[in-house]
Order: sequence, then structure tokens, then C-alpha cells
Amino acid sequence: MTVQLDKRVLRSKSDIKHTFLRLLQDKPFQQITISEIVREASYNRGTFYANFATKEDLLGEIIQDVLEEFVNQIKHPYRYITRVNLKEMHTEDITLFLYLKEHASIYKLLLSDHIQVDFRYQLAKTIEDLFVAEYEYELEEGSRIDPKWLFIYRAHGVAGLLIRWIEEDFPTTPEYMSTQIVELMLLSTAVFHVKK
Repeated sequence: MTVQLDKRVLRSKSDIKHTFLRLLQDKPFQQITISEIVREASYNRGTFYANFATKEDLLGEIIQDVLEEFVNQIKHPYRYITRVNLKEMHTEDITLFLYLKEHASIYKLLLSDHIQVDFRYQLAKTIEDLFVAEYEYELEEGSRIDPKWLFIYRAHGVAGLLIRWIEEDFPTTPEYMSTQIVELMLLSTAVFHVKK
């Protein structure tokens, strides 16, 4: 009996999330009511409040779900190794860009002005937190780089690249972007020229 109840709870929660996302495609977060969500999902307010405290809580949980899977995709190429050499990385092991393209609708929605939260910042901060928690760079002897700033610089750079690629509607292939991200991680430019 408990298993059936658990399945029902999970199904109702999933239905409410999907309905909410569908409504968000058509109107801003502020204009969507809990009554509208439950009516469209064919549930009652009691079912909503059994799963979520508020509409903000619902959105927050959806974003958390998305970011958890996002992190899983970042970690995919090195899930079985502990020392990553970017020069030896097989770009076909990078699944992140393919995943983003396959889930374009949710990412475009979360990056749109239909929601109140700054998903751009959350995406960058998620990458930064992952880097800090799980990476330790081998820096050259005598390097004056503070790892904290290296993590921030790389995390926000990666986030900016991903966001631009999504917002420009994937102008290049996931394979091309996988190659680019590795090359960018390896790139160091000591000299630049000022255009006149």
C-alpha cells in the first residue's frame, strides 16, 4: 500500500511540475496562480500543498532538479577517473552540449524573463561550487594564481559560453562546442593587440 501511495505522490508532484512549466511557456511567473496550476493538472489545492509550500517553492525545486542533472552531465567524462588531463580528453565523452540541446525548452524557459530568479547566476554558481568542491588544479611551480579566482573565472566563463550558445539557438554542433570548451580550458594568451 505504501509503495502505491509513494508512486501516486511522485506522479502528482511530477504532473504539477510539468503543468507549471507548460503554463510558464505562455505567461510570466507572477501571472500564474496555484488555482490555475491545479486546475490544469487536474488536482486540488490540497495536493499542491502536500507537495509544495508555495509557487516559489515549486519553481525552486524545478530549478534544483535541472541543476542536479546539469552537474551530472558536467561530471560525465571523468566519472571513472580521478586525474583529468584535458590534452588527452576524448571530446566525445563530453555529453553536456548534447544534453543542453536535447533539453533546450527548459533551459530557454529558465533563461527567459518569465521567471523572477536569476537562473544565469545560479548556473554559474553551480559550476563554481562544483569546481571548488571537486577539482584541484595542478598549477605550475611558482604560479601566483589564487585557486579561488581561477575557479570563479573559469566557472563564469563556462556559464557565459553555455548561455550564449543556448540563447543563439545552438548555432554550432554539440561536438564542435565540446572541442571548443576543451581548447578554451587549455588556452593561455600572454599577448594581445589593441585594434586601432
